[in-house]
Amino acid sequence: APTATIGRGCIDYSKFSNIEDSDDERPVIQQHHQSVCLPMGLPRSAVVRSDYDGVWRELFKQRHLPFTPAPDLEQMWGYYKHGGMDEQALLDQACEVVGNFPRRHDAEDYRAKTYTLMKKLDTQSREDEARMWTVICSCRFPEHPDAYYNHGVLLSKLCDRAKFSGASKTLLPSLDGADPKSMPTEQYCALFARAAAGYYRRCLKVDPRQRAAYINLIGSLERNEPKGWYDEIQSIAGTAVKQGIWYNRWQRPPHFVPSLPAKPWHDASQFELCRRLEKHGDAIRAEYSAYIERLASRKAWDDLDTTPGLGDVGGRPGALHDGGLAKSGRWQEVPLVTNCAVNREYAELFPETMKLLRQHGHDAIGLALCGGGDVIFSVLTPGTRLRPHCGPSNARLTCHLGIRVPRSDAQGLHIRVAAELPRGWEEGRCLVFDDSFEHEVIFKEAGPSEPYPGERVVLLLNFWHPDFEFKNDPDWRSKSDTVTGSFAAESLPRTDIMTVGSS
Repeated sequence: APTATIGRGCIDYSKFSNIEDSDDERPVIQQHHQSVCLPMGLPRSAVVRSDYDGVWRELFKQRHLPFTPAPDLEQMWGYYKHGGMDEQALLDQACEVVGNFPRRHDAEDYRAKTYTLMKKLDTQSREDEARMWTVICSCRFPEHPDAYYNHGVLLSKLCDRAKFSGASKTLLPSLDGADPKSMPTEQYCALFARAAAGYYRRCLKVDPRQRAAYINLIGSLERNEPKGWYDEIQSIAGTAVKQGIWYNRWQRPPHFVPSLPAKPWHDASQFELCRRLEKHGDAIRAEYSAYIERLASRKAWDDLDTTPGLGDVGGRPGALHDGGLAKSGRWQEVPLVTNCAVNREYAELFPETMKLLRQHGHDAIGLALCGGGDVIFSVLTPGTRLRPHCGPSNARLTCHLGIRVPRSDAQGLHIRVAAELPRGWEEGRCLVFDDSFEHEVIFKEAGPSEPYPGERVVLLLNFWHPDFEFKNDPDWRSKSDTVTGSFAAESLPRTDIMTVGSS
């Protein structure tokens, strides 16, 4: 192929005749005698769109990258033309990578500076530009895990944003200058989930002791269920156990306290809280029935009736990923104590229940107020399946008090925890399990000739593990888990976590 004319400020790339990707996740790309203009350090008025786009196209041909969805170059160009020094720095650093220029900062300083710029963009919901910083960092440090992990987090964020937007179609940008392609949101999410998983895998390939990468890779597979997902999760968990990340492939919480005794199921009769709940089960059930009756008799025109309705799980702040656990059907809640606060608009409708919890449920209320759990009525409609997943911490246990149980285990309403046999619920009885072990819930749909069975309702309470040392301590996470206790597993890590386990 003929070599393009080399203009002022351009570098001849004809010597790079074979730039190819090192992963099996994308096809090999051959470069033949091209020149690329690098508008490095030029005033914005002198940079044209074709040169700007060309830098990013060339950057994406770097051999160290896993499969990477294209950024929205139209949006990035707009920020660049009307931005400041940060936007200029992003383009200049991309030019330096493409031009194979040496770094002007030592490795640690370079990673810290690019992380700060990336995090700033992430907080502004400018994920594509943030992703470009991780691409630049991955090319500069292909044997360092942090940039791969951070790129995976940003891709997961874009996937979740599209998934929970409610839109049936989502625009997919391209690098070839064509208009973004409108595609089904489900297909878009599958593409971005696949890309995120690829970056988490690369992070683990570079450093197999990155716990956050295991957590997010497994979480992505659980929520999106690509082909062979469950067997892959078991394989990944087995590798993590060999690396000392967890002790049991069934127990995979983000926040992990190794010293705590662990078993999937616990005897409810051993807990005072459970004994009290069962003793007052009729009163709790009566309050729930009165609440549902109040909702049913509410008049649409009555502005004075402010009774709050059931909410979809995942709809309130801090619970987005819980909403992604419902594979089918509908999962709703009546939130009594969540997000570190008592929800008074709901709690005042359940006075006897709240009185009982304040008197005998200190470990449940305390955990919820410390941000480690919830107290809710959990409501499932027939046909609901909650995907296999692990809870966020082994510093807690979970209690389900049966309120309405329309079917038995044998009739297709049950919960499975780890490799134990599934169990059903009984009205007025408690089940206690460790939700840091993998668990799933299935409520089979009624047959065409069957009457509607009604919803399954339990009072769900998370409460402190009896052997946990830092109960009701606001800093319980960081004091009990120094690796991941100070940041959310599905968000970008703090700067002081960046190099944990990294070389």
